[in-house]
Amino acid sequence: GGVREGVALPAALAWRKKVKSNKQRRAEIKQRRLDRAARLAARLRAGDGLRLRLAGMEPADREALSRCNNTYALLPEWYLDRAFTCRDCGADEVWTAKQQKWWYEVAHGPIDSTAVRCLACRRARRAKIAATQAVPGASRLALETEQLRALGQSAPTEEALAQVQDALNIKWWSLRTVAIEVLGYWHGPAQIAQLEALAASRSASWNTWERVAADAARKALERAA
Repeated sequence: GGVREGVALPAALAWRKKVKSNKQRRAEIKQRRLDRAARLAARLRAGDGLRLRLAGMEPADREALSRCNNTYALLPEWYLDRAFTCRDCGADEVWTAKQQKWWYEVAHGPIDSTAVRCLACRRARRAKIAATQAVPGASRLALETEQLRALGQSAPTEEALAQVQDALNIKWWSLRTVAIEVLGYWHGPAQIAQLEALAASRSASWNTWERVAADAARKALERAA
């Protein structure tokens, strides 16, 4: 028995040394992404990299980008892994090409926006905001937005229709936009007609409610379809 124990113990220790913790794996993955982002940036500076589909690159849907962005700059043809430093903790991070594609084309983030915080700091910031908003009366607008959006989950009643129409005339653009979303959720003939009228009234000036309303109405019509 003593001999077997003497042989088995070093083998077990050697096996444990080979097993990496989740923290070590995450650190290695992040470092590989940082190295890949640096290589891609170097290849682009050398005039290479856009001719082939490479790891760390994703093609951009320029048509989708043009529908949800107001910019005079050229829209990208590709997304590349980008290295950045977290604004809060100073850690070196990578905003991957896939994450950028989701942010710009699915979440409709502004094309000139970039990642500024790591995942841990984003979660900590969201938790802090949620704790602040949990205090009764701390965020009237957030509460009204939640209540208004909930109306779209059921068939419209006379009271709900009146609430949405009132919200379309309130001073907060964000709440008006949610009211337009609710019209799309209901997508009855009267709501579709109202959305089409809003979409048709799009202003040439980008910083106007007419333009914001028209863009929101177009998205609501697309969802309703």
